[in-house]
Amino acid sequence: MKRVVSNSIIAVLFLSLMGCGFHLRGAADLSDSLKTMRIEGIGLQHDIGLYLKRGLISNGINVVDGETNDATVLKILENKFDRRVLSLGSNAKVNEYELHSKITFMVLADDGSVIAEQQQVQAQHDYQFDEDEVLGRESEEDLLREQMNKQLVQSVLRRLSFIK
Repeated sequence: MKRVVSNSIIAVLFLSLMGCGFHLRGAADLSDSLKTMRIEGIGLQHDIGLYLKRGLISNGINVVDGETNDATVLKILENKFDRRVLSLGSNAKVNEYELHSKITFMVLADDGSVIAEQQQVQAQHDYQFDEDEVLGRESEEDLLREQMNKQLVQSVLRRLSFIK
């Protein structure tokens, strides 16, 4: 009897999840005018530039290097990362930090005309800091920064998917 009840509950939860419109995130549906793209204003070999390049390629966009006249331009105007003190303990030492990252970008056609005006995407995380575990906290900050970069790339891709 317990098995029937638990299976019924699982079935109801599953059906309600399907009914709400939830679905896994797939590839972004980008316009054909964005199928060849050049990225300006950021290095593509590390950090957010590398994640952005990989994200575009995984969504079927041909990312080209150099001065190509037949490519749409994703121009990164600002790439900013901050670490701020979020809270202090009773001993006046840092307990929590907040990581904040933002990218400002615009999209230009191959002839230089503006396809998408200046837009901004942001990500933030906070984490607790323990001065006795400095190495572990540095690794945690690196991991959070990596997650934020991936989150920013997904936000940029979502914004690009609205361009028609």
